[in-house]
Amino acid sequence: MSEEEGDGAALPIQSFEKVRTHFPSARIKKLMQSDEEIGKVAQATPIVVGRALELFLCSLVEKSLDVAKNYGSRKIAPQHLIQAVSQNEEFDFCESIVEKYKSNK
Repeated sequence: MSEEEGDGAALPIQSFEKVRTHFPSARIKKLMQSDEEIGKVAQATPIVVGRALELFLCSLVEKSLDVAKNYGSRKIAPQHLIQAVSQNEEFDFCESIVEKYKSNK
């Protein structure tokens, strides 16, 4: 990525396919157990939740990337994420989260 592309936080479009994330199972377990209604958690549960989170984020980034490409942008901006959530039914549960950011476009 060249210096003229920005602050270093954004990745070139081609790099998204190579990004592999890992969410620590211990942290996921700790978050799950912070809910009083959740008791003991099986050892495999945080691993499965972490993988589901990875898949969700990959899907959200891919949809946001498609929106960014449609606008000719090389970076994903917050408005691209908001539009991706608004345009895809699979992200309906995120609508209330991005609602407060829609006016800040």
